[in-house]
Amino acid sequence: MTQQSRSKTCRGRNRERRALSALLAIGIGLGLASSTLAGGYENFGLGARAQSLGGAYIAIANDWTAGYWNPAGLGRIKDGSVGGDLLFVQPTMRASNSYANLAPGAAGSYRWTKDVFLDYTGLEPERFAKTSTSDNFVNPQGLGACYHLPGLFTLSLSVYQPLGYAIDWSDTIPYFSGEIYGSNWQRLISTSTQLAVGIEVAPGIYVGGGVALLYDKIKREAEKNVDSAPGPSPLDYYYSYRMDNDGFGCEGSLGIAADLTDWLSLGGVFRTGASVRLEGDAASRLTLTGMSESSDTVQKFRHPATWGIGLAVRPLGELCLSLDFNQNLWSSFRTDVSFKTPGILLQDQDFSEDWHDSEKIRLGCEYALSDSLVLRGGFCYDESPMPAKSVSLAFIPDTDKKYLTLGVGYAPGESWSFDLFGASAWGNRSTENGDFEQRIWGGGLDATWRF
Repeated sequence: MTQQSRSKTCRGRNRERRALSALLAIGIGLGLASSTLAGGYENFGLGARAQSLGGAYIAIANDWTAGYWNPAGLGRIKDGSVGGDLLFVQPTMRASNSYANLAPGAAGSYRWTKDVFLDYTGLEPERFAKTSTSDNFVNPQGLGACYHLPGLFTLSLSVYQPLGYAIDWSDTIPYFSGEIYGSNWQRLISTSTQLAVGIEVAPGIYVGGGVALLYDKIKREAEKNVDSAPGPSPLDYYYSYRMDNDGFGCEGSLGIAADLTDWLSLGGVFRTGASVRLEGDAASRLTLTGMSESSDTVQKFRHPATWGIGLAVRPLGELCLSLDFNQNLWSSFRTDVSFKTPGILLQDQDFSEDWHDSEKIRLGCEYALSDSLVLRGGFCYDESPMPAKSVSLAFIPDTDKKYLTLGVGYAPGESWSFDLFGASAWGNRSTENGDFEQRIWGGGLDATWRF
């Protein structure tokens, strides 16, 4: 074997060892992902570069996040890389009305708003007082690696959070000479582990696909303590509700991308969605009647099918403009909860939520100041899928949101690159349940190592 041949063999083995090390790092990350906190409901996406472009990344995708945005973009990658994404989110939700506290006979609207408190004596205030929630979340939002097999395809393994939502609300209001305390804590965490592949089928034409294992965890804890006066009273009682479910599902994705010229790229992607079967247990208690119920439970959570198309133009070598249109097929969303031992407090539910398919329009701009420094900006209009009757502080006070994003990319050398972004989102909505406002601040940092 010649010296040149030995050198090529060593380089090949080194790349393979680096690829195995990268995939091992992803495997460790899978164990960490299930403990992360959710910061918003499908807010920003994955990767600081894509997010700083407002998410207009379908036609551009060409890094380890391509499995999320458009798996065909993996076909553009001709080396190996590993990357990680850290996300900070601060959501604030305000409403003109707080949680409802109506008599059982007048609580039909609860089917839609998910308010959890009932006035069992008929003497309590109809609503609580606190009309806002706010929190801070820091997520290891994603971790991924990709590796190009020369002459074949590029393979990617990634873990990320496509969906997340959390509420932590509590309030105390006066009641005669005592008080009523209510609290509602709920969280949805969804983690996707995706294996994707992309290939160049003709010069500048790429196709790709992926299979994702989804893990969803939904947990809710609510309680209400009525204490009308010091000492015992027939008006006093305690109510509690708890549910903790988790489970797995599977989702597929297909993508296509085309670099038609040096200045024009197109892309398209479709995700199948999934119905995830969640199993767990639930319990509820009402001391006023002496009821205490518990049961194993099954809940089905439906991730919507989604599709999107994208366009990217480069009128100048240093400038790239991108435009995406996405649709989430939320019209199939429904509540589907059944109890092995149903009762009066724990009742089966199976009905459509009357959500509608919703659209996103995304715009992005990227300008290279030099080989190592890039500036980015973006805008996104995100339509809410929720009907007005469902919007509430107790469920999701969702609005049609607008996002503004800014970012910067820095590559000190060929091996490393770093991306930083910041974003602000806002929206307002008036419904029969009151006026609602969403404000979201976010930021993120990426690091990518290429080998």
